[in-house]
Amino acid sequence: ALPVAVAGVRAAAGRWVPQGDDAYLTARSLDVATEHHPLLGAWSSGSADVERDVNNLGPMQLDLLAPFTKVAPMGGTAIGVAVVQIVAIVAIAWLTKRMAGWRSVPPVMVAVGLTAWVMGSEMLITPRQHQFLLLPYLCVLLAAWAAAAGDRWAPIAFVVAGSLGAQTHLSYPILVAALAAPLVVGQALAARRAGSTVSFRWPWAVAGLTGLVLWSQTLIDQFFGRGNLGAAIQSSGETETPGFGTAVRVVADVLVDAAPHLRPGFADYDPTSGLAADWQVAVFIVAGACLLAGAALAALRGHRTVAAGLAVSVVAAGAAVIDVAKLPVTQFGLTAGNYRWLWPTAAFLVAGALLAVERVARTHSRRIPTVAFVGIVGVLAALNLPVSYQIPEPEAYADHIDATAELTTELAAADLSRLDGPVVIDQSRMYFAHPFGYPIAVVLNDQGVDWRLQGAQQTRRFGDDRVSDGSEPFRLVLVHASEARAVEDSPAVVAFADGADPVALVLEERP
Repeated sequence: ALPVAVAGVRAAAGRWVPQGDDAYLTARSLDVATEHHPLLGAWSSGSADVERDVNNLGPMQLDLLAPFTKVAPMGGTAIGVAVVQIVAIVAIAWLTKRMAGWRSVPPVMVAVGLTAWVMGSEMLITPRQHQFLLLPYLCVLLAAWAAAAGDRWAPIAFVVAGSLGAQTHLSYPILVAALAAPLVVGQALAARRAGSTVSFRWPWAVAGLTGLVLWSQTLIDQFFGRGNLGAAIQSSGETETPGFGTAVRVVADVLVDAAPHLRPGFADYDPTSGLAADWQVAVFIVAGACLLAGAALAALRGHRTVAAGLAVSVVAAGAAVIDVAKLPVTQFGLTAGNYRWLWPTAAFLVAGALLAVERVARTHSRRIPTVAFVGIVGVLAALNLPVSYQIPEPEAYADHIDATAELTTELAAADLSRLDGPVVIDQSRMYFAHPFGYPIAVVLNDQGVDWRLQGAQQTRRFGDDRVSDGSEPFRLVLVHASEARAVEDSPAVVAFADGADPVALVLEERP
């Protein structure tokens, strides 16, 4: 957890700001418990591919960020994300200790530390769903294992972490639903061995009630709002998908090859060009068969924890193939972000292998394996302390953070008291996927300025009340490059970010 905490505090204390879609999640979290309260997650960019507007299934991520962003929108985003990641890490350790004893915790933490290291410090504090969910999904896998092995309280952790994943990004519902199967079977067998379900009823009741509370907003929308849950389910068969042949190669590429799990494998991952070779597919299939056979043998011999872990591994790998096969091919092809959950899937397999190594080593020495694994965790944590952008074009990403910080700082310092009516954030003169629009919305929201965006699709992002109808008395126009340079000294410019590609924010008032 140390690199996560350091990255969060460093960002909150420095000039780091969320940009682009990261800032969208900040802006939307500020709407929690207001008249613009979100009942759903972010609008899914996959809507363009299925030709039906759908949102991610629930607002749980926004609800978790809100207590932090409402105190300090920019720094609070980093701290809020860091807190979620740290809670996931602690939950993984807790589940492992309950299931296999405290000596089993360090091997599992090696897998956690490796995942965090390959992501890099900055991807551990950004709310973009693709990386935000990696450690929580690893928690889902550990919770499924512990529950399948008979832990009464593990289903609660599964419900919480699984709900976060399934609500926050549409690439997770299939994965989480599949993992529920070994959980239910394991819990039923554990209750049968106990001779009574009495001791299990209270944990099961808490898990069920927790799930109902966490999904209540999704259900309210389904029955009294847009009906997003039904629309998301119906859209699954309306677009081109990769198919099972490609899916096996995508999954095998990450689970069999070591390169994606060493820097810069996470940043450089491209599912289109990185499809597994035939030998990797063969290894994946043979390994899956071995895991399945091992689960059956362990179950016959009464090794419940081992059998449960192997069964969850088989289900996770099988669900991975089904998920990739069913996810739509986007307008950009096979998008890397849709498959980031393969990293915690691999980490779970690594954790299981390291636990086996630890058990064998423990027969020769009880102390040396523990010391060795703790040392490896320490090394991984130390390596992940420096700032690291494990993404494509990290220099451009860092430049955008600097420019966004400069622009939003000047906007926050500007006198906006005369803006006594709604303000349109006009981005029509900017380039595709620029990072500035949502950060401006964050600042305006924090300043108590009523703002609007242009475009009908913004209804699904922010609601009807945040879409411009053309009657707004003020307009904040974003311009860049030569156009920004030309108006740099104009009194109408309320914020300006200098650089190779300068950006200006110009205030226009309707006559």
